[in-house]
Amino acid sequence: MSDATTTTAGPASRAGGPPDAPDGRLQRVLRRFAHALVGHPKLVVAAWAVLIAACTPLATGLTDVLTDQGASKVVPGTSSARADARIKESFPHRSEREVVVVVQGTDVRTPQVRGLLADLDTRIAGLRRDGEVERSSSAFTVYRDTTAGFLTGVRERVRERATTEAARRAAVDAEVRRGAIPTALAGPAEEAAAADDDAAVTAVAARFARQTDWSAFPLDVPKELVDRLVAPDGRAALASVSYTDKAGSDPDVEWLRDTARTLSERAGAGVEVHVTGELALIHDTYEKAESDNALMESVAYVIIFVVLLFFFRALVPAVLTLAVVGLSMNVSQAALNLLGREVTLTQFTVTIMQFVMLGAGVDYSMLLSSRYRQERLAGRGPKEAAVHATVHAGESMVLAAVAVVLAFGATLLSPVDWIPPLGYGGLLGIPIVLAAALTLTPCLLALLGDRFFALGRSPLADLERHGAMARHLRRTAEFARRRRAAIVVLFLVATVPFALLVSGNRSTSDPVALSPATDSRAGYETVADTWGDAAVLPTIVTGRAADGVLDDGRPTPGGLAAVARLTETLAATDGVSSVDSLSHPFGSRWSADRLTAAGTGVTEDYASPDGALRFVVALKDDPYSEAAARTVQRLDTVLARDGAAVGTLNLGGATQVDLQYGAALRSSFWRMVLLVSLGVFVMLVITLRSLLVPVRLIATIMLSNVLAIGLTVLIFACWRGEAIIDDLPIFLTVLMMGLGMDYEIFLVTRVRDLIRSGLDQDEATMEAVVDTGRVINAAGLVMAGSLGTMALSSTLMLREYGAGLGLAVLLDATVIRMLFVPASLMLLRKYNWWLPPLPGRRRRTAAPSAGG
Repeated sequence: MSDATTTTAGPASRAGGPPDAPDGRLQRVLRRFAHALVGHPKLVVAAWAVLIAACTPLATGLTDVLTDQGASKVVPGTSSARADARIKESFPHRSEREVVVVVQGTDVRTPQVRGLLADLDTRIAGLRRDGEVERSSSAFTVYRDTTAGFLTGVRERVRERATTEAARRAAVDAEVRRGAIPTALAGPAEEAAAADDDAAVTAVAARFARQTDWSAFPLDVPKELVDRLVAPDGRAALASVSYTDKAGSDPDVEWLRDTARTLSERAGAGVEVHVTGELALIHDTYEKAESDNALMESVAYVIIFVVLLFFFRALVPAVLTLAVVGLSMNVSQAALNLLGREVTLTQFTVTIMQFVMLGAGVDYSMLLSSRYRQERLAGRGPKEAAVHATVHAGESMVLAAVAVVLAFGATLLSPVDWIPPLGYGGLLGIPIVLAAALTLTPCLLALLGDRFFALGRSPLADLERHGAMARHLRRTAEFARRRRAAIVVLFLVATVPFALLVSGNRSTSDPVALSPATDSRAGYETVADTWGDAAVLPTIVTGRAADGVLDDGRPTPGGLAAVARLTETLAATDGVSSVDSLSHPFGSRWSADRLTAAGTGVTEDYASPDGALRFVVALKDDPYSEAAARTVQRLDTVLARDGAAVGTLNLGGATQVDLQYGAALRSSFWRMVLLVSLGVFVMLVITLRSLLVPVRLIATIMLSNVLAIGLTVLIFACWRGEAIIDDLPIFLTVLMMGLGMDYEIFLVTRVRDLIRSGLDQDEATMEAVVDTGRVINAAGLVMAGSLGTMALSSTLMLREYGAGLGLAVLLDATVIRMLFVPASLMLLRKYNWWLPPLPGRRRRTAAPSAGG
């Protein structure tokens, strides 16, 4: 197909726009820009080639700057944030960096499993020496340390009385005969007496703990402590590993998992291991999301390619459009790599960026190349048509991209650290894909001319105004004209039940409910079934002790009594199952003598040398349930009334974080929506010279969002019984404030151009629906296909994002844009373009201008 192909189907006023229509300010800038592009197309293409080549090394290294842990959902300045900081400072071994190894089997008290736990502790000892692990504990370490403590005492006594090896053996034998040393420990006691240092004594104790049946252990080990580490039925055992900051933001959970699995294979058939905990859950979720990306991307590309083939009815434009977007992703990934060295980025950052860029970039290229075809149908030459397409479609593209950037930019103002990483991708990706669509696509059109549409079936026919789609759009526009008021009222009324459904639904930030089926989730479920949810996701009360409560990390008599009173008050609170504390280390009161005899191995979880206290509250209900939330609120009241006598205490833990995170999201939601709405409103008022069009556009986006979020709640919560992620309403609404703009902007700017050509509001609206309906529907399918493929993810968060965004785009591009928007435009008629006269400027309401 050559550039000489001449088409005359359709008058200029219906296809390419009136040639003598005055340009607005933005259009004048775009016209100069387009002339420069088509004047040097090869130079522009070469510049992009150099840029892409330069960015490739950075793009391939993007994964190096991503974190598998993401950002915290703890809201700065809240009680949970203060509690979290205190735990990290005073009880680092009980922070969110504690990972739990779960061992399952028919009986975990066998010699094989004892050996597994002993070998695991030996492997982890290397990380402790390197400073990457604070400590590790298991039933094995409890029995070992108890034995080591006993043998150390024997060694000290014996070495005080005897100086020769023979005398020491005799002293040990004497203590065995007296009953001071259990007979089973006679041999280890002799070895300990001969040991050179404490490390050698610990090695002796480790061998004994490994070889001895724990159910008949000769020393007194607190049963309550063992029951926290070995299930009463003997089918599960726990080992905890607490990582330090030296291990980095992404501790090597996979090394721990691989090590435990290797040891479990040695232990024999029937022994399974899982690695769980908050750190492991988040790590596995990100790993799973990354592995899902290849499938989602492949499906998205197939869907988009098929839509492009049907839209263009030619192979070359479909391939070139995807190539332009794909190459721009290379540049955006390089930019993300540089940004990731300064801020926290996750795999979700990349996922959101890729699918938003894919949908928006293809939309932009479709709008521009579709407008080029209309300009060719109006009789303009290829280069002139490329300029006109860039001017008119480019205006819609720029306005839509600015709206998306405003939306993603608003996420950076979120008070919680979790949201901004999701916004960085769009904030970088959209300007880059817009730049590619506004430069590469016009240059390709200028270089190839009509060959851009090669390998197709009549691709330069008037596809917008002829055929089944055009007839359907005319009938739709006529229906909207005749039933304008009824359609507007119907849509508004239909939104009400969805709004009520969304407002009444409880969302959550539960990392377990939102995680896919992973090893860490299987481990969590085992722990929860055996020891309860609080074993992994407890409620924590912590803070600095009041004067006189602790003395160098040990309780004073009065301090212990005060801690006991507060513990019993907390435990008596409705909804609380039990409370562990310095006075009640395992939920029941211990005397001061018993605590002293137990040593720091028991008390170090509840009192720190720097003068801090820690209480662990087990709730009766699911930590993320409404009942648990009410219990935590009651605990807040108790602490406000009685906590000061013990110390400056803060309430934290899973339930409190969820409550405060949800409250922060709700408060920031309206601030972000207001900010984006204000930015979009000002931009559109200046560009479209109207007050009502921007207001109605923003209201229309909100209507689409309510419907889409409501449908998502119906699908996931009501039908599938799954949790709704806290972030969904805010992320979907703010994102759609940007992504949903381009379809209406394209439609409204077309209406404006037709009004400027002399048509009245009804005629211009109906013609615009026909002129833009095909490309808007196709663009909507592209965007929904791109974003909707996230619903294929195994991660619930991405599934809900994908479903919500896909539904919102489909609703927006079809029934909203084809029915509600035309009906409301024709209902308001001339008031669409009303704007109070500005000082020094005359206002024309009948012929709105194209720019500010």
